[in-house]
Amino acid sequence: MSEAKLRPEDFDALYAGFASPPARFDCGKKCAPFNEGVPFCCDSGWVVPVAYREEWKFLESRTRLWHEFRPRTPSELAMVEEVDAEQSVFIECRGVAHCERENRSVSCRTFPYEPYFDGEANFLGLVYNRVLEGKCYLVDRHRVATKKFIGEFLRFFNRFFELLPGERELYIAQSRRYRQKMSRRKRPLVVLTPDGPYEAACRGGKLIGPWREPDPPESAYRPGE
Repeated sequence: MSEAKLRPEDFDALYAGFASPPARFDCGKKCAPFNEGVPFCCDSGWVVPVAYREEWKFLESRTRLWHEFRPRTPSELAMVEEVDAEQSVFIECRGVAHCERENRSVSCRTFPYEPYFDGEANFLGLVYNRVLEGKCYLVDRHRVATKKFIGEFLRFFNRFFELLPGERELYIAQSRRYRQKMSRRKRPLVVLTPDGPYEAACRGGKLIGPWREPDPPESAYRPGE
């Protein structure tokens, strides 16, 4: 990220424009009962946020909510060593009971979604970060994310890619891997757009048409299994 025009102070405006939660309800209340009262995405035993170095400098300057993540196991140490320490840093907050929504990291604001590009590098919408697939209530519930959230997400990343062009290339490659993954699993590739969920082709990634299938019923959510 050293090639970036991104500065720590840029996160003041970036955060301000991306403050909406993904759903109209508190999704943490859906999963927390299955994880000792803590939402899976707020539990560093399940997932650890990654901050951009510039973002970490910004957060350090205005809150005591966060500290650098301290690996406790060999697998966590290996995870930390996989990232370029000059570009990114794993961080951990004081816990969900102390959450400061205005000081949530980009990882927190976006989870469980990530930008999606087609094979011609067009930024079309959102797909799922599946690291907590089966645990996160939002994954594969294509009509839960609000139009407001999707709009803020798209505007945030359009601006972010201007400030940090390398991230655009990263997500173009990630979208290609995502298509390959869904194709191997013989699963539909659904992209969330301001006009609703659309199915996309695994070959080339273009949007095919609106996704018509209903979301899974409440009874289908069984993260403990």
